[in-house]
Amino acid sequence: MGIMVRPSLIAAACALFVAASGLSSASAEPDEVRLAQRWTPLTGILPPEREVRDPGPETGSLDRAVPAEAAEAPDSNVQTGRRLLQAALVRVVTDGQPHGGLDVQSTLVDADLAQALGLGEQRGAMVTDASSSSARGANLRIGDVIQRVGSHSVAGPNGLHQVLRESSPDDLVTVEVWRAGEGAADLKQFLMDRAEAGNVGAAASLGRLLSLGLVLGPRNPAEAAPYYLKAAEAGHLASMTRYALFAKDGVGVPKDEAVAARWFRKAADGGQDAAMTNLGGLYEAGLGVKQDDAEAALWYRRAVEKGHVFANYRLGLLYEAGRGVGRDHQEAARLLRAASDGGLSEATSWLADKYAQGRGIPKDEAEAAKLNAVAADQVRRAANRGNAVATFNLGILYRLGKGVPQSDTEAAYWVVKSLRLGDRYLVAELMRNPDVLAIADRKWLQGVLRDEGTYKGPINGTFSPDVRAAMDALANPA
Repeated sequence: MGIMVRPSLIAAACALFVAASGLSSASAEPDEVRLAQRWTPLTGILPPEREVRDPGPETGSLDRAVPAEAAEAPDSNVQTGRRLLQAALVRVVTDGQPHGGLDVQSTLVDADLAQALGLGEQRGAMVTDASSSSARGANLRIGDVIQRVGSHSVAGPNGLHQVLRESSPDDLVTVEVWRAGEGAADLKQFLMDRAEAGNVGAAASLGRLLSLGLVLGPRNPAEAAPYYLKAAEAGHLASMTRYALFAKDGVGVPKDEAVAARWFRKAADGGQDAAMTNLGGLYEAGLGVKQDDAEAALWYRRAVEKGHVFANYRLGLLYEAGRGVGRDHQEAARLLRAASDGGLSEATSWLADKYAQGRGIPKDEAEAAKLNAVAADQVRRAANRGNAVATFNLGILYRLGKGVPQSDTEAAYWVVKSLRLGDRYLVAELMRNPDVLAIADRKWLQGVLRDEGTYKGPINGTFSPDVRAAMDALANPA
């Protein structure tokens, strides 16, 4: 059994990893380090859901909608169609410039959902929050697909934003939407009917929306899992990967890493890059398959060839440690740099530590400081999108003064904010792996919880059930 390295922060956005900052040349050689991977249960090692971009790349570059002709059968009695609404735009400021806005949140309609809804090429932006007074005044509803504003077509949330940036506050505009029945409940029934009739895009879309808590209500992995499985059994690669992630972590279905490995392999054999990376992770950790670093490296490399950012990171760590491949610090640095350039904060932080310590590459403290600042910015951007793990990480970065000015006050703000988001995975991971934080930081966190009035136990660095209850209480105030 190798040496477990205590990290300086929980890896942002995708996973909790052992980070390099706890490693010194005196404490362990790189080949002794065993990197314990822990992936988020709903998205695995995939990027977090973003409200302003196509969620398709979450599960790889080869996802395709099912053939359009599958959408032609009348699978549901729910009435659907386009409606014209009148909306008075509100004042929004972007980059210091005021313009008009609808005051709604939206997500892009991916290829599967567009096919399931029969939208054709005109996808639009699906409304995920219409609670504002202006949205209610325009009769916009959750589940509406905004396809045109005035004379401009809408390609997605970014397209909607660009169209609105050309408008003025108080403009009265016509908004064309596609709607199922009277809103979200009817949209869900429509998709359920289509999925039951064999529409693969509808099944995949139900799984995704239910698991992410978009449009159809709060996150419900138990309800999402059967739809992912239905789509997976019909050959949908992304759903294979998503169902495998559920099985690996026991989310929505009983935990079964062997089942996860089988579905990852099916998707990987179909060319799905995220499945290749996940499968490599199972081989690296020996979960559901026999531990085999060489096999892990093989699958990571295949995913790297397809441009999967996280695979660059994992393969880079194998090259650094000489596990499954010959040790090659230059190749490790190249792969880590590619992952960092792809926006992966874990890779940026690790590369910064390599430069700071001169670990296999020339020591360069200036480059290390630059990379730490980049990593902090990457974490901040994920935190600003509402990612709880990244929000917690940003607090820890402030606590450590890594890439940002040291500030316990700022650290406490971000850590408390992360816990108020109510991400059960974040709390569960902290309780399962408290050593991801140094004991001084665990004591500090207990003090923060005490200051928030949810914890009355000792400040001893031990994450007892009372600590968990205190963290949970922030998400569920009395």
